[in-house]
Amino acid sequence: MKGISFATATRRDLEHCVEIMMDSILGEEYFSRELAVALIAQGISRKEITAARGPEGEMLGFFRLVLDGVFLVFAYVHLFAVKSSHRGIGIGSQLLAEAERQIRKEESYPDIKKSFLLVGKLNRKAKAFYEKHGYTRIATMHDLFSKGDTEFLMMKELALGKIKAAKA
Repeated sequence: MKGISFATATRRDLEHCVEIMMDSILGEEYFSRELAVALIAQGISRKEITAARGPEGEMLGFFRLVLDGVFLVFAYVHLFAVKSSHRGIGIGSQLLAEAERQIRKEESYPDIKKSFLLVGKLNRKAKAFYEKHGYTRIATMHDLFSKGDTEFLMMKELALGKIKAAKA
């Protein structure tokens, strides 16, 4: 889809993000509305949520990016969701590319930029989507959030960071 813009979400985006999330597998399987509101509000206050908007300004999707979310140094893509009426037309790919762009532009440690995310074992579409975009499963975690919940930790090595590349 053409004409998508990305911007840091603000408080006025909270309800739109919650609605998109609750109308996804995240809302159906993982998060209550109350928890979704709390997590998204926290992400907005920390400027960790990026919203994708269409040409008319309509919110189409969002993600939360915690730049030091894995081992306190690697990026963790969290709460990734696309509006149900706009799935399957490339918005998710553009959102993921934007997350990876933000990770690559960070000039701090570590030298090798990597992106991590979790995908539920039963969420085959998401797993296939991330694999198509270069992510590989590096661990299987049983009973991670609740009994019977199996999650796959996926990772993609993005590139050398700017500091290391400049020295090379």
